[in-house]
Amino acid sequence: MRIFYSIGIACCLALAMTATAQAAKPKVAAADSEHPQLDSPTELADSDYDPANPPRRVRVLVAKGASTFFFRNGAPHGVEHAMLYQLELFLNRNRPASRAPTRLLYVPVEPGELIPALMAGRGDVAAGLMPVIPGVGQLVEYSSPYLDDRWCLVRHRSRAAVPDLAALDGESLTLPKASFARRVAASQPGLRIMDAAEGASTESLLVSINGGSDAVTLASQYVFKLWQKRLPNLRQDGCIDNAVNVSWAVAPQHPQLLAELNRFIATKGARLASQAATQTQRFLPADGRADLPESAEGGLDRLAVLAPVFQVVAAANDMDWLLLAAIGQRESKLKGVTRQNGPTGVMQVNPSTARKMGVKDPHGNEGNITAAARYLSYLRKMFTRSEIAEDDQLYFMLAAYNAGEGRVQQMRRQAAKEGLDPNRWGGNVEIVARRMVGQRLLDYVSSVNRFYLAYQASERDSSPKAKVASMAERD
Repeated sequence: MRIFYSIGIACCLALAMTATAQAAKPKVAAADSEHPQLDSPTELADSDYDPANPPRRVRVLVAKGASTFFFRNGAPHGVEHAMLYQLELFLNRNRPASRAPTRLLYVPVEPGELIPALMAGRGDVAAGLMPVIPGVGQLVEYSSPYLDDRWCLVRHRSRAAVPDLAALDGESLTLPKASFARRVAASQPGLRIMDAAEGASTESLLVSINGGSDAVTLASQYVFKLWQKRLPNLRQDGCIDNAVNVSWAVAPQHPQLLAELNRFIATKGARLASQAATQTQRFLPADGRADLPESAEGGLDRLAVLAPVFQVVAAANDMDWLLLAAIGQRESKLKGVTRQNGPTGVMQVNPSTARKMGVKDPHGNEGNITAAARYLSYLRKMFTRSEIAEDDQLYFMLAAYNAGEGRVQQMRRQAAKEGLDPNRWGGNVEIVARRMVGQRLLDYVSSVNRFYLAYQASERDSSPKAKVASMAERD
């Protein structure tokens, strides 16, 4: 199952594209058919969601956060990710085999930017443990609530218990800036509020309190329970009486999409949020901070530095440099890890494979990326057949890059023996791949596609000035 996400690297791509030459388009047409442009009728944009003919992509603005949406070991996690994964399955529940599946494109944003970004048209759905705020309901459409939450005092368990806010007796509440807890606290007269450290989140504040801080804060009961096992020194004290609905939001021009969300929430009921919490708990970041690919140290700089090499090599091999970059991100996080007797470099190419591709030095960036591009070109020819759809050609190519072309051909033959379609990856060869190789291969194909789409989305979202400069270079 591919769930796409955007990693917000538009600034880096703009820098790279204004400093380098034209990127060649691949003959594998996945960039055009599987990932259409924003004005394509296969993407939900200005027209409403049609369940009878759903779009290929629904853009979900998701709040970056250590509870909602973060990455660990290169994979997305968080309670919103877990719930939205189930939503994607629901949207495809009655999909005929002849119709392309609907995929969710994740666009991570700061929690305070969810509603503004939705109103600006940057997404179709906003998700992020969002409390329903009555005034905002005039600007967007809230879904049915998937959670009724309460905000409660949290402090270190060694401190005296506080039955309610009135018992704080002059103590200050430490709250992150722009958090919903500040709105809750503002409704309680007489409370003293102290700003948390710059950049602190509720989760990082809970980690600090668990470690012995004397601070007392106001946190969502759902978030507290989510972190309770990870942070055993916390204690929940008195809560605000009024429960708050937590929902997703949809742009007003998508009433049928809203109806689909409501059907999904009604189907799942209270299990939706509780199951998401259970699935997320073991992945929670120890420091309470969300790790996203764009925040990795030096990540943007590495892509900017390597983009010229990717583009030149891609042009020489008639490939899309963004696809090469996506594979490099998945293989090494764009770090050239050198090994003499094993997978090496940015693209983690085996030296023996590099030699077969005519590259003597596979360790330097140019030679390494060249070897990978030539090997991918070789694989592309192998799977370019009239009976294999263009998107499946890409999936087979990626699977072969990771597991070897011999193994992929073996899986295709086995799929045919089992009555599955050997020319289709999804729902066919991938079933055999899971059994013969394991989930890691499916995850590999999925994650490269996620990075690829994210890079394409970021390229389209680059500033007009950067786009003009890039177009001028191409001319």
